[in-house]
Amino acid sequence: MPLWSHAPPMPMPAVEISNVTKTFGEVTAVDDLSLAVPEGSVFGFIGPNGSGKTTTIRMIVNIFYPD
Repeated sequence: MPLWSHAPPMPMPAVEISNVTKTFGEVTAVDDLSLAVPEGSVFGFIGPNGSGKTTTIRMIVNIFYPD
C-alpha cells in the first residue's frame, strides 16, 4: 500500500477565496487572487505598501465586494 494513502485529511478552509479581482477606477488593487487558509492554522498576510492586503481583508469581511 502506498505511503501517502495514510495521510491525515486536510482540514476545512476557515477562509477561501477564488479568482478575486478588485479595481478602483483605473487602478487594479487585487488581480485574480485565490487563497485558502486551513482551519486551525496561523496565516501571515504580508507585502509592500499598496499590494492589496487591506483591500483583500475588506473583501473577506464584506466591507468591499469583488468586481
